[in-house]
Amino acid sequence: MTTVSKSKDKTETTGAIRKKNQQRILSAAAQEFVRHGFKGTSVQAIADRVELPKANILYYFKSKTGLYKALLSDIMDMWNQGFSEQHREQEPALVIGNYIREKMRYSRTHPMESKIFAMEIIQGAPNVKDILERPMISWSKQKSAVIQQWIDEGKLRAIEPLYLLFMIWGTTQFYADFDTEIGLLNGQPLTEQEFAEAEEFTVQMVLSGLGLV
Repeated sequence: MTTVSKSKDKTETTGAIRKKNQQRILSAAAQEFVRHGFKGTSVQAIADRVELPKANILYYFKSKTGLYKALLSDIMDMWNQGFSEQHREQEPALVIGNYIREKMRYSRTHPMESKIFAMEIIQGAPNVKDILERPMISWSKQKSAVIQQWIDEGKLRAIEPLYLLFMIWGTTQFYADFDTEIGLLNGQPLTEQEFAEAEEFTVQMVLSGLGLV
């Protein structure tokens, strides 16, 4: 093996280890932040949970604020995946239906992250407004423009695009942010089958309201 190949392999291995550690730290941070909030969480508590030295946490994220911002940035990246300009030419029923399913599935697989985001927004985003405001506005405008194009082309009845986005966000997030209430009312947490039924119910209700079913 040449020196260049060895160097490349070492770089790739180091990168993989770094990414794995960062994901472990973010997962541990989510558990601490959702239980204690931003102010009540310490870097030491996160380090203890992930079983790494505190210095390692600070090496990757510099500070508690840096870690918190990285966590919420990851959440925004996941949330922002969905219909974009490249979906303009597709059928709205397909794009909107898939977007709802993705949002519902995210609430199922990442409930803690969803709750952290909700708590931050409810408080006025005091810790991350600088990294959330512009991306959220830009992303919302982009999706609203896609919806408006469908309306202009007669593929969708006339609605306010933002109201549709608000409804989808609120409905899908409910399954994460209020999972305790759902468990109390249902007698137990939703099974995979029940969640799948709720997912399709939400899709059909939204599409029906838009005249797409």
